[in-house]
Amino acid sequence: MTENPKRPQIIWGIVAWMVINIVLMVLMILGPDKVDLNNWLEIALWSLSIAGLLTWRKWGVAFALFVLIYTFSTSMGILIYYQIWLNAARVIINGAVIIYLFKIIFEGKYKK
Repeated sequence: MTENPKRPQIIWGIVAWMVINIVLMVLMILGPDKVDLNNWLEIALWSLSIAGLLTWRKWGVAFALFVLIYTFSTSMGILIYYQIWLNAARVIINGAVIIYLFKIIFEGKYKK
C-alpha cells in the first residue's frame, strides 16, 4: 500500500497568499475597476484553487499551478504595459510558488 504524504506547512503560506490576492481583487472591484472581467475571473479562480490545493491531491495542486501561471502572466503584462511596480511583488512570489509546486508534482509529494 502506498503511503500518502502529509501536506507541508508551506502550503498554509501559499493559501494565505491566495487569500491576499482575493482581497486585492475585491479592493480593485470596489474601486475604479468595477467592470474589469479579469478581476472577477481571478476571484473565482483563486477561490477554487484554494479548495483544490487544500485537498492535497494531484488535480488540486495542478489547478493551483494553472491559476498561479495565469496570474503570473497577467501580472507580468500589467508590469510591462502599465509599469505598476506593485505587480513586481506578485510576479516574484507567484514565480517562486510555481517553481515549488512543480517540484511537488514531479516528486509526487501529494495524496494519491
